[in-house]
Amino acid sequence: MKRQILSLLVVLSVLVTACAAEGPKTVSVAFYHTSDIHEHSEPLLRIARFVEARKKEDPNVLLVDTGDWFNKGDLTALNTRGEAVTAMMSACKYDAMIPGNHDYSFGTKRLAELIDRYSLPVVMANCRWPDEAKPQNAVPYRIFKLDGMTVAIIGTATPISSQRTDTLLKILPIDKSLRELVAELDQRVDVVVLLTHVGLEADRKLAHDLPGVDVIFGGHNHKRFKTLDFDPATQTVIQHSGSFGQHVGELTVTWDGEKIVDRKARLVSITKDMPQSAAVGAVRDKYVP
Repeated sequence: MKRQILSLLVVLSVLVTACAAEGPKTVSVAFYHTSDIHEHSEPLLRIARFVEARKKEDPNVLLVDTGDWFNKGDLTALNTRGEAVTAMMSACKYDAMIPGNHDYSFGTKRLAELIDRYSLPVVMANCRWPDEAKPQNAVPYRIFKLDGMTVAIIGTATPISSQRTDTLLKILPIDKSLRELVAELDQRVDVVVLLTHVGLEADRKLAHDLPGVDVIFGGHNHKRFKTLDFDPATQTVIQHSGSFGQHVGELTVTWDGEKIVDRKARLVSITKDMPQSAAVGAVRDKYVP
């Protein structure tokens, strides 16, 4: 009996040692980011197919957009008041998105109407919608329970007033209105993401003003980073991915069960030889002769 017990203890000791040697299990999430699409329809066909393929390979993939869907591109001349590009972006199956200043071009009521008509996963935490134009599909944040990790994505309404045609949407300062929410979510999830459309300089300030934010995806001034932009002081990654769908940003964040242990970023060029999404193409065909 003693020999059996001794043998069992030896086996347990070996197992414990083996587990300790393996260390904590790490998991990763890959974010894909677009911004300032501005009604350029053709790149959306390829972006959607690219991310769709990635999602089939990996359950921990999220697609986000940081605004300016309207104006300047090939769909603008159709005069659909934002509907054509909104319908296409809905078919792209984004996980979270925010409007930019150009998306106020047709008024608050029109923006709210399109958000709900096409079930856009809009996140906007620093604003108050009017009772007569309050989209049911717009929420302050969304939480994603992935394989081995949890991610919160908080959205913001841009305070940039150019292109606004009314003041029905009441927009609050981002830093002051989000401070408590960020602190709360930082205790509940593994990775906190902020979507903004305020430009790079403002994003750098937000990284310092909102401790607890791990990633800021931004837009507005059409900047793009080819490599990782990481601030060791704030432990925040900032990613901007350019404009017009010419690139999609890729950011991979690795979690070891207690903390973020690695971050990698790159830009993926969207080229004409990339395959297109049939589903998004079918939507485009409804509008483009």
